[in-house]
Amino acid sequence: MDLMNDVRRLAAIGTFFIVVGWIFVIYALIAGIAWWIDLAQRPAFNILEALAISAAAIGVPIFLAFLIAGFGYALRLFAMYVGSKSA
Repeated sequence: MDLMNDVRRLAAIGTFFIVVGWIFVIYALIAGIAWWIDLAQRPAFNILEALAISAAAIGVPIFLAFLIAGFGYALRLFAMYVGSKSA
């Protein structure tokens, strides 16, 4: 019985990481699009140069956000695995 409580707790923690990771992904995409629009309106950059600069700037935050979400998915999968073996 105590193991099932730990499994539920681990699944809840995994869900938290999944939600936070996807919120960060959405935030990084919106920020990148806004920055791309801002750069594209400047006379020093054309649309493709602005896209390259903004994509390079948001690449690392999106990668880290996917890592956080992936960690959450791994926690949930592990919790489901342990829960299925203990039942």
